[in-house]
Amino acid sequence: MRLARTARVKGEGAIALLVIVLMLVAGIVWWLYSSRQDAQKNAHTFVREVAQRVAVNYDEKYLHVHLSPDAQKTYLRSARDRLLDRLREFGALTQPIEIQGDVVFTSYFFDPHGQFHAQLKYPAGPAQLDIDISRGMTVWQVDAIGLSAVPPVAATPAPAPVMASPTPTPTPEPVQRSKRKR
Repeated sequence: MRLARTARVKGEGAIALLVIVLMLVAGIVWWLYSSRQDAQKNAHTFVREVAQRVAVNYDEKYLHVHLSPDAQKTYLRSARDRLLDRLREFGALTQPIEIQGDVVFTSYFFDPHGQFHAQLKYPAGPAQLDIDISRGMTVWQVDAIGLSAVPPVAATPAPAPVMASPTPTPTPEPVQRSKRKR
């Protein structure tokens, strides 16, 4: 069987190969950008969940499970209990929790971490829950958590009224010492 003269032309498959490579590159770029957006959305959801579980439900077990290994060494059980006790002292929240902050990526697409501030509004006054997060191998974890609150200003008591006496009391005259003779 003989091949036709046009069958020996080289480079006929280059256009198809170029289209396939461009589609693969476009798919990878699309996947990177969509995973970045998903990471940002999931980080905000995670921080909202942590703030809800800690500030409203006082869930120490949830906090312990979601702390990073380094944070578990830093925030021992006694420190977590103190944090939850301070939150309990404020009472119930008066408004929903407002979350502020953003996710930062170390290499634009990979290694996300973020610093968030949860604004807590209590009848006694506002407080702020600072939460630093990062993504471990597959799950989000809390790297640092702290509570900052301005204690409510206590009202200073008014001075007690002084009763004026009808007649002024005389002040005693000072006693003079007698001089000693040597």
